[in-house]
Amino acid sequence: MKTTGAAPSRSVSQDVWDPSFEDLKHYPHFDAPLKLSEIRSIVNSPVKVAHNAFFPLIQYEKRWQPFRGSKANPKPDPKIRKIRYAARRAAYIYAKYRRILSPLYEARISSLGISDIPIAYRKIVGAGGKGKCNIDFAKDAFGFIASMPNSFVITLDISKFFESLDHQMIRKIWTDLLEADALPADHEAVLNSLTNYRWVDRIEVYERLGYFGKKLAKNGTLVQGYLKPFKDIPKQLCKPKEFREKIAGSKHFSSIIRKNLDDFGIPQGTPISDLVANMYLMNFDVYLKEIADSHNGRAFRYSDDIMLVVAVEDQAAAENLEKQVRLKMPSFGNQLVIKESKSSIHEFNIDSGSVLRCRHIKGAGKNGLEYLGFRFDGSKVFLRDSTVSNLKRKLTFAARIRAEGHKRRYSNRTPVQLIDSFNFDHLFQTFMRVEEFDKAKSVKSWTFWTYARRASETFGAPGKPILKQLKFLKSDGKRLVETVLS
Repeated sequence: MKTTGAAPSRSVSQDVWDPSFEDLKHYPHFDAPLKLSEIRSIVNSPVKVAHNAFFPLIQYEKRWQPFRGSKANPKPDPKIRKIRYAARRAAYIYAKYRRILSPLYEARISSLGISDIPIAYRKIVGAGGKGKCNIDFAKDAFGFIASMPNSFVITLDISKFFESLDHQMIRKIWTDLLEADALPADHEAVLNSLTNYRWVDRIEVYERLGYFGKKLAKNGTLVQGYLKPFKDIPKQLCKPKEFREKIAGSKHFSSIIRKNLDDFGIPQGTPISDLVANMYLMNFDVYLKEIADSHNGRAFRYSDDIMLVVAVEDQAAAENLEKQVRLKMPSFGNQLVIKESKSSIHEFNIDSGSVLRCRHIKGAGKNGLEYLGFRFDGSKVFLRDSTVSNLKRKLTFAARIRAEGHKRRYSNRTPVQLIDSFNFDHLFQTFMRVEEFDKAKSVKSWTFWTYARRASETFGAPGKPILKQLKFLKSDGKRLVETVLS
């Protein structure tokens, strides 16, 4: 199935990007910070981009423990997501080429009639003129389900999405969006840096450069840890000579640079990766639209999370449709896989009392449909069970650490005085940044409490249970602090 529809015709390599101070990158990496004038000179020159030497990406791992549900269930293995971030110069180049490709992608999906299907990593404006976030997307989906007297909701998950993108398919799609016979040299350089990416482990780099290693703990034992506070680690981790010797390898040091040798996979975490991933699934989104339209429903895709809301005749038809999509997935990329164990099906119908009910059929969400961090039972919206469980675990850890520190700092105070002087509001207000739950830049400065209150307000009456869940969570945290301080 080939995507159709014309993209705007223009000399895309000559588009000018004028970055601002907000676009500057301040994290430690291999290259030195650049002035705005230097950034403009590099990213707006196709010749300089085509000849740019891309430093290896720096990789770290985000680990979390999936929700087990019942204690009777076996504890699931921890989940690991590898995040790789680019050096400053590369990040600015990626941002520039994202600006070139994004309007072409938007024009294409508009011409294909699929603009409402891919909802992640895009600037989608709501009714009030503000950008939408997870809360709004979940409300849209739940609202559509509630508008149907009877429906089946199928959710699916693409395994290892970014790691599975075929390089030749990316090239074809990229070239097609540019309406070119072949990629210009600058675009070729950007694409090759993504497909043939190199990376280094952050801890290994910091060890080589003397920022991480063995140090004395307070109890006198040797432990592994950072040897400098983060604020004292230089923005340019090392000079080019030291990079060549200690990172790239020399007669005294072996190279710690790794390279992607597969013909598939791109790094997750660069300023252009998410757009490339969306571009990759345009044909799949067309396929989802065809299914949804043929069953009087709608399709939603948030990155690798897919939801189909369809009006099919019975459970067997819904199960067959789930299987059909799952088996069709590899035709949109040889490495793309949807695991049956990650799929779920729920039925929604109006009972004799005119109340919309949810019936769990298979997969996750035995207490209701789970989507984008929320749970919907047909009439009410809750924070997802696993979200609450993970929050409780992290709040318990944070509360204990802060309470013990408070107790040590004011060791001459009585338990009552310790409790009275403990700043509970600060604990709850600063706990849990929202980027763990929502990728929208507009909500990055929110705490989870802000996010949850906004969710409750957005969902209206159906979202009232969210505030009750927060109340219980805060009560648990307060009780733990008081126990430690008593």
